[in-house]
Amino acid sequence: MKNNKILLLIGALVVLTACSSIPLGTMIKMVRLNPLDMDPQQLVVAVKTPEGLKVQEGDVVIDFSFRTDDPDVSFDHQFPVVINDDYAVPEGLTKGLKENESITVMQLSEDDALTMYNAQQAVKEYRRNHEGGAGNIDLRLVSACRDENFSWSDSKLNVYLKTTDEENFFLFLRNMDVTELDDDIQRDLNSLSSCA
Repeated sequence: MKNNKILLLIGALVVLTACSSIPLGTMIKMVRLNPLDMDPQQLVVAVKTPEGLKVQEGDVVIDFSFRTDDPDVSFDHQFPVVINDDYAVPEGLTKGLKENESITVMQLSEDDALTMYNAQQAVKEYRRNHEGGAGNIDLRLVSACRDENFSWSDSKLNVYLKTTDEENFFLFLRNMDVTELDDDIQRDLNSLSSCA
């Protein structure tokens, strides 16, 4: 019976990844990830974009929430990550990078990293004294911008995540089409803002 449940779970994950931009390996890694043990200062996001497409500060957001019956402990944070031009992009991300592609590295601001750390500590304290509470951490691409070299036929990007200094980046979102970020977006130039 237990094996049947595991096979059913694996089957469901395979179906979900077939309909999603999130690779199966990423789903498994995220299930195993404990957001209370992460160091917010070590969270790094890298976005690979084709020519004509860029991400700017605020285009990628880390959501971190915790819900309980106690409103003093519950929170719902949205942290827009900021560009870190000083971050040395590792060879693992630049290997195979096409001439017309670029990598943008982003991290939490110092203030947001501190806010997330304090929220983690509040959840740990709550869990020491109470049962229950539900938490969530997510990474989402909310927008991107285009310049004069943008092409509708090349509007997909990849988002990578690194959760500790000791690990490598892993693919978080694959072939994310920026023209489909909003269900209401139509294929016209007004739906994708200019990077100006």
